[in-house]
Formats: sequence, C-alpha cells, structure tokens
Amino acid sequence: MTTQAIVEIPLNKLMASDRNVRKTGGQTIEDLAASIQAHGLLHNLVVSKASKDKYQVIAGSRRFAALTKLAKDKAISKTFGVPCRIIDSEASTESSLAENIIRQNMHPADQFAAFRRLVDEGTGVEEVAARFGVTATTVRQRLKLANVAPRFIELYREEKITLEQLMALAITDDHAAQVNAWDSAQHWQREPHALRSALTESKIDAANDRRVRFVGVEAYKDAGGQIERDLFQPEHEGYLTDAALLDRLTAEKLETLANEVRAEGWKWVEVLPTADYSDLSKYGRIYPVAVPETPKLRAEIEALQAEQEKIEEAHQDADEYPEDVDARLSEIEARIDELNAQSRQYSYEQKGLAGAVVSIENIQRGLVRPEDKRKVQAAKSESNDEDKTGDDNGEEDEVQLSAALVEGLTAHRTAALRAVLATRPDVALVAATHSLALRICYPMEMSYDVGSALSLSSEKGGCSLESHAKNIQTSLAHTRLDEIHNQWIKRIPEDPDEFWDWLLKQEQAVVLELLAYCVGQTVHAVRLAHDSRTAPRFVAADKLAKAINLDMADWWKATGESYLGRVKKEQILEAITEGTGETNLEELRKLKKPELVATAEKRLADTRWLPEILIA
Repeated sequence: MTTQAIVEIPLNKLMASDRNVRKTGGQTIEDLAASIQAHGLLHNLVVSKASKDKYQVIAGSRRFAALTKLAKDKAISKTFGVPCRIIDSEASTESSLAENIIRQNMHPADQFAAFRRLVDEGTGVEEVAARFGVTATTVRQRLKLANVAPRFIELYREEKITLEQLMALAITDDHAAQVNAWDSAQHWQREPHALRSALTESKIDAANDRRVRFVGVEAYKDAGGQIERDLFQPEHEGYLTDAALLDRLTAEKLETLANEVRAEGWKWVEVLPTADYSDLSKYGRIYPVAVPETPKLRAEIEALQAEQEKIEEAHQDADEYPEDVDARLSEIEARIDELNAQSRQYSYEQKGLAGAVVSIENIQRGLVRPEDKRKVQAAKSESNDEDKTGDDNGEEDEVQLSAALVEGLTAHRTAALRAVLATRPDVALVAATHSLALRICYPMEMSYDVGSALSLSSEKGGCSLESHAKNIQTSLAHTRLDEIHNQWIKRIPEDPDEFWDWLLKQEQAVVLELLAYCVGQTVHAVRLAHDSRTAPRFVAADKLAKAINLDMADWWKATGESYLGRVKKEQILEAITEGTGETNLEELRKLKKPELVATAEKRLADTRWLPEILIA
C-alpha cells in the first residue's frame, strides 16, 4: 500500500464512499459540525481516487458530513480546503477498519475535566456550550460531575461506579459527605436514589416538606430564601437552604390564621404546627348546629342549581366539557358547598365552651379540653334539644338503612380497618397503648365515654366478620388480611414454645410489624341493630380510620349484592346522583328495580362512590 503526504482537497471534490466501515456511533453531526466550526478540523480525512477530479472518503465520513453541513449552512465555502491523506483504493477498506478499531474515544470523565479547565481559564459556560454544540445545561452538568471527589472519578474510569451513581453523589459539593454516604452504605444502599436520599436528608425538600406546601415556594423566595436544584433531576422542585427562614414564615402564617380564628369568638385557640392524632385525641368534640336557612341563601342555591342543570343539558352529548364550561361548573359546585356549609354553624354558647387548634394541615374547631368536658355535659343536660350543644351524630341524621345492611357495611369497614392497621405499626402502637391505658390509668367513670375500637381482651380476631357480612371472605380487605397472616405464619416458629426466644432476637421493627398485624385483628367496629351510632366504640373507630387515612373506596365497591339491591329505588337514584353528578334521572325512575340496580352498578363502577356510613 502506498500513501501520499497530506494535501488539501476542495470540499466539493470529495464524495462519500460505501467502503467506510463505521455506520453508527459517535457524536451527532450537529455536535461535530459545531466543534469543527469552533476549533477547526483537528483530524485529516483519508481518501482514494474515484475519478479524474473526485475523491471518495474512506475514513472520516462523519467529519465529511459535518463539513458538508457547514457548507450548506454557509459557514464555510464549498471549495473549503480539506486536509486529506490519499491512499490506494485497494487498501481503502483495510484503512477504514484500522482507523476505527485503533481509535479510542475520549472517556466522559476527561470531558468533565476539560470543561472545568476551560471555565477555570475564563471561558463562559454559554461559550463552551456553543463551541462544543451542546446546551448550557449540559455544560453545567459536566462541571457538577467534575466536582465530585477524585476517588469517585477514578472509580468511574475503572467502571466500578455508574454514571447514575456519580450524578447522585454530585447533588452536594461536600467531598466528605460524598465519601461518608458511600462508605457507610451497604451495597444495596448505593443505588442512586438511596445515595441521593442520604445526601439530602438534612435538606428541605420543596416537594415533600409540609412547611413548604403551607408557606409556598414563592413566599419563601420573596422573603429572600434560596433554593438549590439538582441539575440531574430537572423535574424536581429543589431544596430550600434556609430552615430558619422557613420556620419563621410558617410561624407567622400560623399566627395570622390563629388570629382570624380567635376573632370568631372561641374560648381558646392553640397553634400546633404539626398536630397529629396523638395531639388531638385528648380533646372532646362538639359539632355545629343547624341554623334556619334564609330565603336569600335558598334562592342563591336554587339559582346555581338551575344554572348547573342548564349547562349540563346543553353539553349532555359532548365527550367532555369545554375548558371555560368546566371551570364554571367547578365554581358553581364550590359555591353551593360553601352555601350549604352556612346552614350549620357553631353557636355563641358552644364557642364559649370549646376552642380550636390551628396547624399546618388544617384548622380543627369545636375541640373541648378535658377540664371543660363536664361543662359541656352539663350544658347538654340543661337542654332537651341535643343539637343545641352541637352533637349532630344523632341517629335521625343518618340515611335510613336496614339493620342487616348497616351490620354488613360496618363489617366491611372493620375488615378494611384491620387490613390497613396491620401495616401501620406507628398507629397500632398508639391504638394499643390508648386502649390499655384507658382502663389502667383512668377511673372507669371517666374512660367509659371515650372508648376504644380495639378488643384486646378478646380471643383471636376480636370478632369474626363472616357472620356479619355475606361473602366477606372474598372481599379485597379479607383477602389482604389472609395474605399478611400467611406471611407471618411462614416467618414465626412453628412451635409456640420457641416463639418467645424468637421474638427476643428480632429487631424492634419486626416486633412492631407483628404487633401492628395482631392489633389490627382486634378492631371491632361492626354495628349491630341494638348499637347506638354514637357509642364510644364507633367514635373511636372513626378516629382510628382518620389516623390511618382509611379510604373505603380502596376496599369496597357498590354492587347489587353489597348495597344497591338492598336499598330503596330512591336511595339508588341518590347514589347515582352523588357518584356521577347526574341530576336528570327521570328515565331511570321508570325502570324496574332489578334493571335500575344493574344500571346503577355500571354507572357507579369507576366513581369510587361510598354510602355515608362508609365515609370516615
């Protein structure tokens, strides 16, 4: 094979060759063109004679394509002199193969270091991006990676750490923190998400912190707060850097809300930034009473409902509402809810006996301190109308259901309570402690009216649910309980004599998990015909449901067997209205009950509708 010295050949005298062995890989043509424009052609092409005045490119076809693009974009002329080495055509395939096999691409870590060196020497990020045909964000990401501890850069070169792990470590510039996070983690804890979590556990996550949601990111920034963002998670909202500022803004907003509530006339108002179940469980509660509906209020509600029906009729054939129509319907619904809420209010006498707790999550009104409970009872006794003190949990307010249906529905709710509590050791521990301490630490006359939803002194399961609800064994909650039960049977010793020693050897987390399952099985919230809705046990069950965020729509669905076939036609129509928002049901009223049940079952299938008795 003979070669010649490198010579310049006009670009328009070159042509592509099918003998070039590289078909894929490397930079994009756009990136390469930008690099050539900024730095010139750093490597010559290898060509062979194709005709009298034409040469075919044997090696460097991508450089040739990039030059062609630059000429097309008028960045260079068509006659631009391209440095080329001319070889014999017989050796063209061999030369192309040799160049592509022998050539070794730059390691990404070298690029990180090169970008940092350019910036350190005074080249701006935007200019570096333009020179190399990448975005400014890409340059900033490379600079961030270049700032990871040298130890991890070397591990990356040796392919002992992935790029994703390197990006996770780059969330902080603290090399000591990076090393500590890596060295203190087990192998399985070195996944990118685990490393990122370890390095940000002391930071304030804008997406998940309750204080941030309460105050708002914009309010924090307006007050001078700074936010750090993860360059490798552009969708993430970032991390707040000034915890003291966030706490101050939180306290100020809470106090502003508290002053507004104080102006309502409550006996006391307390600020508890993170009020949870244990904080609120010590209080009793009174409820707002019904107040006469004014003609003006009723007129506005009826006008809104009429407008709502008119809009829905006008768009009944549309697959979805236009954006402005949908917005108006939302406004109408919100206003109707607001007006309906005005029909129940706390009285002056109630506010003189109770108070409110203002927290980040919400405002809890109508709370009664332990020392005021007797005063509330005395006020209740002085009146023949219980609604005067606001206890609106009376039986007359509940939609009338048969005793058997109430028993079945509350059995399903009990099963769901058990299934969820079985996976919540934190709440199970509180519930068990609460139930036992009520009996041990308080006089019976004081604890009787409080009650617990647990039946800790009973045999296995608190109460069997099979006798209370038909086919409950096939329900989602019961099935889940069976799964958890079988998992524990496989984990604990077969011989009960070995169980104590086995428990002593377990980590506390395992014991708490088992406690949660066992406590969950003691929940007893089935309401029989002779049970009062306001019995302490059911009030306690409501508190338990709230503590574990129970949503019965996850565990129960309205079917002909579970509900629809066991209530009156009017109640079926009400369910359709509540579940689907439909109000024009005249055609459905004409159906026979079996047909109506089947129709309702289909329409409610995906609505997550629940009867009031199952709403926690």
